[in-house]
Amino acid sequence: MGTAKPGRRRRRTDGSLATGDGSETDHALALAAAALAISPAGLVTDLDGTLSGIVPVPSNARPVPGAVEALRALEGRLAVIAVVTGRAAHDARRILGSAGERLLVIGNHGLEWLEPGAVTAEVDDAVAPLRSAITALLARVPAIPGVEIEDKGLSATVHYRRASDPEATRDRLLQSLHEMRVPELEVREGRRSIELRPVGHGNKGTALRAIVDRFGLRGLMVAGDDVTDLDMFAVARELRSEGVTSTVLGVSGGGEVPAQVAASVDVLLPDPDAFIRVLGRLAGTIR
Repeated sequence: MGTAKPGRRRRRTDGSLATGDGSETDHALALAAAALAISPAGLVTDLDGTLSGIVPVPSNARPVPGAVEALRALEGRLAVIAVVTGRAAHDARRILGSAGERLLVIGNHGLEWLEPGAVTAEVDDAVAPLRSAITALLARVPAIPGVEIEDKGLSATVHYRRASDPEATRDRLLQSLHEMRVPELEVREGRRSIELRPVGHGNKGTALRAIVDRFGLRGLMVAGDDVTDLDMFAVARELRSEGVTSTVLGVSGGGEVPAQVAASVDVLLPDPDAFIRVLGRLAGTIR
């Protein structure tokens, strides 16, 4: 969304007003510090648009400056730091660089788990047979200039950010994918992208619940930027009634944050840099 001048108000995607004076960061820090002070506590975050900026070519994504250092500073202070992403787990680890080796990375919207230091990701055996269905569907996606297919093995993303007319391209892609409907696969939209993934084999929300159960978390901070993170946000809110103190942070950027995301978070930060500032300051508050 860019950086606004102090005191200047701007309207967000959800219709609310923000001052742009840094108050969102202070509010997010206060909520996150309170949640993570309850031990055992954990941080669960998306990657693209949250730890890294959204880029025209997905393979060029990199963590924003300070992200790796902030994650390292939080190591040892939390029971778990996990990255839950739509990317393939090994691709996410590559993007995270040295930090990726030390984190729990859950890829393909919860379908594969790559433990810290592990060489191979753990995958549900029931998902493997669907690989051929994904391959067949991708082969029939219309060839449109500016459209890029990201084949992640257990799922896929069709990116149309670089199309000359993104909205018209989106409509054409969605029409084609629905006409070629494969019952075993669901079609979900993201930020200038369309996700194809197996039905009934979990999502970011089920992954979050598994993390909380596995580590016995009582304090939790969750962050994301897109509709694919809504399942995770919903579970974080449900966990509050189960005794888990959770804070849900949304990350905007480029004016693309979906209204559902803005309406589902405790604080909406203006961009990934603001989120990293929160992480950097958190290390000094957690004992």
